[in-house]
Amino acid sequence: MDAYLRSLILVLFTGSIILSGCKKNDPGPGFDSLDEELEYLTDKYVKMGAAIGIIKNQQEEELFYGSLSNNNSSPPDEHSVFEIGSITKSFTATLLAQMILDGKISLQDEVEPFLPYGEVSIPVWEETNITIKHLATHSSGLPRAPQESSQPLPSGYDPYDPYAAYTAGDVYDYLTYHCNLLYEPGTQYSYSNTAFGLIGHLLGLIESSSYEELITTEVFEPLGLYKTSLFLTEEQIANLAPGHDESLDSVKNYNAQDIFQGAGFIKSSLHDMMIYLKAQMGLMDTSLEDAMLMTQQSHFEVGGVIYSDREGYYNLSLGLAWHIDLLPEGYTFHWHGGRTNGYMAYMAFDLESQTGVVILCNQSTPNVIIRFGEDVLKAINKY
Repeated sequence: MDAYLRSLILVLFTGSIILSGCKKNDPGPGFDSLDEELEYLTDKYVKMGAAIGIIKNQQEEELFYGSLSNNNSSPPDEHSVFEIGSITKSFTATLLAQMILDGKISLQDEVEPFLPYGEVSIPVWEETNITIKHLATHSSGLPRAPQESSQPLPSGYDPYDPYAAYTAGDVYDYLTYHCNLLYEPGTQYSYSNTAFGLIGHLLGLIESSSYEELITTEVFEPLGLYKTSLFLTEEQIANLAPGHDESLDSVKNYNAQDIFQGAGFIKSSLHDMMIYLKAQMGLMDTSLEDAMLMTQQSHFEVGGVIYSDREGYYNLSLGLAWHIDLLPEGYTFHWHGGRTNGYMAYMAFDLESQTGVVILCNQSTPNVIIRFGEDVLKAINKY
């Protein structure tokens, strides 16, 4: 049975839930070329600057739009540095998968034994304990972030850099005393930064290291991502595409301590993200190939999620971090978006047609990047 038929059967026999923030596409005017349609889409969605990378038929194209800032009309280039937000989770999942292949951890392992004994208790639903697989497929029942609980905000909390003040001790306290699971682990989908922060943190504990060191030595360096990091270097600062909020005001960059770094704090460039996209699509040799394949496999069936006002869009399942969707045109693709206070990012690829896209924007607008990304992906498949 081919992948499309399996996907179709999943859609027919599973229920649906609503994902907020997605709106029907404006069909727009007719276009004579991909570049013409991308110009239209970028003008529609981007209010500052954007760097877009495309792969189709093993050919690459990079396009740059807009301005770096209100005071600099130059567009970004391939070395301009952006926050990629939650696309970080796919890097964390790759690190996790490699450590699974190395026999250091298993998806079936329960989470609590990897954390310091006596310092933290992971919430339990009756007799169901949270496993690594639950964390990596957003099916743990852990809420999105501690800010949504009764726990007092940590000292120095900044709403414009909302994870920077949280220490491991703060999150341990949250999990032990203030965290109520949303549902029985393994039964539903609910997006959680807390879950992926925990993955990065415990992988560091397993190796008596830190998430930053592991992601650098085990993922960035093997892939040749030398302009990618968790914290801005002097070189990156010199090439930074400054972040802007919805009003196009400049904002500070996101930071986090070890406990949340695996959830969404990588900074990178289009040059490096195109290398990462090619690696995910199997278009380059890498020692992480098997780990990436593991992240792309379906590990949790969400159940035919119909985007409430985008008829025909179905979310079929979760890989490790990756969302796996079926578009109305009948093809399945892997994707992840990212959004911080000043940036939006998107990556998607269709393994069957070998089509992929990376979008990096240095302004942040709610409920935009997924629509923008899917519109670009569909446009690529037209030409």
